[in-house]
Amino acid sequence: MVTVIIGRDHRTNQLYRMANGKAQLIKQEKPVPTSVSKEHISLTITDDGKMILKNLNVQNYTFVNMVGVESKLIQEGDRIELGTGHYVLDWNIIKSFVPKYADIRPLKKVWEDYQNELMDLNIKERRFGHLRSATGLITTAAVILGFVTGRDNPLFIILYVVAGVISAYFFFKAYSECDKTPKRIQEIKEAFPHKYVCPNCGHFLDNRSYDILVQDGKCRHCQAIFKK
Repeated sequence: MVTVIIGRDHRTNQLYRMANGKAQLIKQEKPVPTSVSKEHISLTITDDGKMILKNLNVQNYTFVNMVGVESKLIQEGDRIELGTGHYVLDWNIIKSFVPKYADIRPLKKVWEDYQNELMDLNIKERRFGHLRSATGLITTAAVILGFVTGRDNPLFIILYVVAGVISAYFFFKAYSECDKTPKRIQEIKEAFPHKYVCPNCGHFLDNRSYDILVQDGKCRHCQAIFKK
């Protein structure tokens, strides 16, 4: 949360602001009317990006959209006027000290989908490998059976034929699909940097997990504060 005090510098009649204990003059083409006090209003920006304007003295006059206020939740585009002279506060000035926020909550699903797709492909490959190993088990069983009962045993012949058929099936399936999984992984990895980006600046947020982004608290590129 950030709070900024806005008013008029009595010596220069320029707009004055104070934030984090630091005062700064904001030069304007026209002087600020004397009806604007040194500490006229405060503007609080909450962690979720809401802006709350507060009149700091009962003797001050503050208007939002032509209506006098003491405290008001405002949004960009509202007309803010200070003092009886109705000095209009430029929104460009307000935005210069309003922190940038970026809602990263939708990125949680992007990250989870990315991880799940890669994991599913990995599991699929492992399962295929385990199924292929069944050929070896059947062949081994046929060999043992041949030693025990002789190779004339019909069951031995059946097992051997089944092992041969399964082996041939997996060979041709592996050959026909050997490039599908790598290609799909490549497609997923190429698409990910275009989806996992800062909502404020559009920069790729690297391969940092969503939980790490939450811990970081802000974008490394534009310094926008993450809404979580």
